Amino acid sequence: MMRCNRKKRDPNGPNKANGYKRNLYRNTRDGKIAGVCAGFADSFEIPVWVARLIFISLVIFTFQIALIGYVVAIFMLAKRQPRTADDWGHDSSNKVFNYHKPASSRLQDIRDRLRRLDEQVGSMEGYVTSKKYHTNNQINDL
Repeated sequence: MMRCNRKKRDPNGPNKANGYKRNLYRNTRDGKIAGVCAGFADSFEIPVWVARLIFISLVIFTFQIALIGYVVAIFMLAKRQPRTADDWGHDSSNKVFNYHKPASSRLQDIRDRLRRLDEQVGSMEGYVTSKKYHTNNQINDL
């Protein structure tokens, strides 16, 4: 009898309830139809009218894809819960664009990310050019 190897989901991982850890929710308070554009505007920290303009442009150029995406987003995104008095603090850990940080701090973050990426690429190159990789590759070919 074969067993099905289903991965167990991490409850702290990205999911609908926590906004996919990207602050993605539908904002029905500021939204016109279902709050998808307003939710994306909140997530990307842009004005709602810009998000709506982008959606209208997508509808003009890719009619069916944009509408299907909008309907999917209605079901995939949870409604934003009403804010309480202690929620009005500015938590930017899940924001996409952190414009309130100084440019030097954002530049340092980018440098750190590029340095880590360079280290990862270097370790991958080191493995691919090693004898261990070639040995494993020959064993897999058997």
